[in-house]
Amino acid sequence: MSIQKKMVLAFFTSVSLLLLALALILQAEVRRHFFMVVCPQVHAVSPPLTQLIQGHFEQALSQSLVWTLLCFVLAAAGMAVMVSRVMTRRIVIMQKHAARIAQGEWGAAMPVAGRDELSSLANTLNYLSEQLARQEQLRKHLMQDIAHELRTPLATLRAHLQAFYDGLWEPNRERLQSCLEEIERFEALVAAVETLYEADTMSEVPSRSGAQTDLRQAAQSVVQLFEPRCAAAGLNLAFVAEDTPVWVQMEAKHVAQVLWNLLDNAVKYTPRGGSISVSVGHRNGRPFLAVKDTGIGIPESELENIFERFYRVDKSRDRKTGGSGLGLAIVKRLVDSSHGVIQVESQVGVGSNFTIHWPAPFSSASSDPRGSAVE
Repeated sequence: MSIQKKMVLAFFTSVSLLLLALALILQAEVRRHFFMVVCPQVHAVSPPLTQLIQGHFEQALSQSLVWTLLCFVLAAAGMAVMVSRVMTRRIVIMQKHAARIAQGEWGAAMPVAGRDELSSLANTLNYLSEQLARQEQLRKHLMQDIAHELRTPLATLRAHLQAFYDGLWEPNRERLQSCLEEIERFEALVAAVETLYEADTMSEVPSRSGAQTDLRQAAQSVVQLFEPRCAAAGLNLAFVAEDTPVWVQMEAKHVAQVLWNLLDNAVKYTPRGGSISVSVGHRNGRPFLAVKDTGIGIPESELENIFERFYRVDKSRDRKTGGSGLGLAIVKRLVDSSHGVIQVESQVGVGSNFTIHWPAPFSSASSDPRGSAVE
């Protein structure tokens, strides 16, 4: 049974029962007052007249109520049909729109009218359609990027091995080193995909409450590893943290992975002479980690896509500046799995600021909430 028929049946049944109850009550009250006031006075004058009046009164009252009830029931049925059509018209439109979405027509938008619950549902369907269209576009780019990531090192290895096989090249240290570099690119890509899969798996199961890490100590270790690389790139790397431990509900290796990827991007996209700062502390009682650089920045139109797999702002796919496009996707999944929130502020030509906030740990080892970030 369709929703329109259900609404007609429900409205018609409800109104009919109410009218029937009203008719019965009206009949009982009118009869009671008539027999209480009129009949005694008429009976005192002529008892036969009383019986005649009672019979005509009962007949007139019953017929009037029946015809009135019938007219009201028919009117209620007509109103039920009209109201159900008005109420279900927009629902039918949404149903057709949802069917189009199921068939892959994600670009069509449904008109929204009013400010009621149905309008809110229409907005939700339009948003769903936009997101599905966006995800489909990202999926196509993902397949293209995966193919490119695999094709490039394979083509290089094939060319080298073919040259060795045909006798055009002699296997020397430099050429074998080039083959090893391509193999390392394969290994790095596979390791990144495995890490991303692990992060996705973690987000599907409840997090372990026992894994606590001192964010300050973990961040300091990663920053120390990046100091030689920043010095070689002509970048100023600063680390600012509170004096007390900053505890987060996250494993140390995942904290290191998050900061490593953020610093790796900062170094790649910050020109020589720039600066990178890592800050650790508390804001409003919540632990946070911030990585700020003075690099090339990210266009505002790209910010919503930077955490997608294999997505790169630099479409040239230059390995020296681009990477595989999995670093920020891994960061997002790891942060989400630890119930954290990552925020990005960026301006082209000025730099970017990635800030991660975690919930305050519910344990005695948690840091002093009186602490504040030192920046």
